[in-house]
Amino acid sequence: MSNLVEPREMDARVDDVPRMLRHIHESVHDHLGTETIRTHLPLRKNAKGDAQQPYDVAADAIILRVLETHVGSGILWSEESGEVRFGDGRPLYRFVVDPVDGSDNWGRGLPLSAVSVAVLPTDSPITPARVCWAMVGDLRERLPLTASRGNGGYHGSRRICTSGVQTLSTAFLSCELNHFDPPPSVGRLLQRARGVRAYGCASQAMTMVATGALDVHVDLRGRLTPENFLAAALILEESGGCVVTTDGQPLHQVDSLISKTNLIAAATAELAQEVVDALVE
Repeated sequence: MSNLVEPREMDARVDDVPRMLRHIHESVHDHLGTETIRTHLPLRKNAKGDAQQPYDVAADAIILRVLETHVGSGILWSEESGEVRFGDGRPLYRFVVDPVDGSDNWGRGLPLSAVSVAVLPTDSPITPARVCWAMVGDLRERLPLTASRGNGGYHGSRRICTSGVQTLSTAFLSCELNHFDPPPSVGRLLQRARGVRAYGCASQAMTMVATGALDVHVDLRGRLTPENFLAAALILEESGGCVVTTDGQPLHQVDSLISKTNLIAAATAELAQEVVDALVE
């Protein structure tokens, strides 16, 4: 696989990045699928101050190794290792990575955990609107979800799309509740939905909206950080959905790995607006 290239040359080699993202997922999936995860690397606090687990550190090291091999130089923004510049050349791309999103789920043997990677030009604002490529790969599956801007969202080679649901009363809604004392407005929102679920993995919940398994995901805790949602946001938008703030606006630019965000990820703009309206009633 050859190195990434300048944006003006991108059209000629656009397949390189999705291939590399699939390789990242395959490498992490295969390594974490072994019975025992050991690492010689020290366990510390991650970039957000949370305690690291061996599988977090192992996955992070695997991702950096793949990037160093196939990209040459770039900037890694990882939940586990923070900001890491790698290679000797001028970095063209930033890779925003959650090596194991849903880390507690994985550690307890629960479903729903994923490796998440978003790719942006290094000189662009860090917002979902500037993500060029994205991958969210379920750690229990062989095929990841991927997207490239303007080319749709995919599960392997199959094009994915949202459910198209437009009303809250017919929507299956996911709401993140971990470390959260929901206000009455959230309780009223949940009562109006057809069904409610909570998964503990933002990237998976958002991409379930992209595939039509869910209709809307809300995270209103003020705890969500960019590695959790940037990749999933592009996949959802390329599948026909939208991601907005609680006032219905595009997500704001983030400045660091600890920038906090609230969001609504919906199958349609109409459903997103109904959720926005429900939260202020």
